[in-house]
Amino acid sequence: MATILDIGILEYFTPVFVFLFIFAVLYAILDKTGLLGDNKALKSLVAFTLSLMFVLTQNLMKLVTVMTPWFVVLVIAALFIMLFFMFVGAKAEDVSKVFTEKTTVWIILVVMLIIFSYAMTQVYGTDIHSIYGEAGQEESGTLNEAVGRILFHPKMLGVVLILVIAAQAIRLIAQGINTK
Repeated sequence: MATILDIGILEYFTPVFVFLFIFAVLYAILDKTGLLGDNKALKSLVAFTLSLMFVLTQNLMKLVTVMTPWFVVLVIAALFIMLFFMFVGAKAEDVSKVFTEKTTVWIILVVMLIIFSYAMTQVYGTDIHSIYGEAGQEESGTLNEAVGRILFHPKMLGVVLILVIAAQAIRLIAQGINTK
């Protein structure tokens, strides 16, 4: 039964939405960074080509469709936090100053990395799982399965996480020493 709130038909337009989203983001990045100079046609051509590649590659399109809602939630949450502080009396300059501090930027980057990692596991999780091999399987197997068992073992992932945290702590401590 068709209803007014049935938006299932929008699923057929996903490639168009992904194309437009990637094109807009890439063109904005190319325009803001000035990477290709002032030639708008060249920027448009590069953004168009890369957007088309995203749409034609099924896994990349899935990656964008998984990540985009989470990034929208992140942006809306940041806007609500800014509006809340402005509502209670903080000035817009103070709020923008807080959001441009290195700590806040790093927190946002870590959240973005978590979102990206989540999307990667949703899209490529079965491929990684097949490399890792099934539980209870014999130890013999292909080289890919052995490498997968090593790289994606919980102990190895824990060590990588601890090393990343330690590297960030050392970086922050070194910045504190250099500023004194």
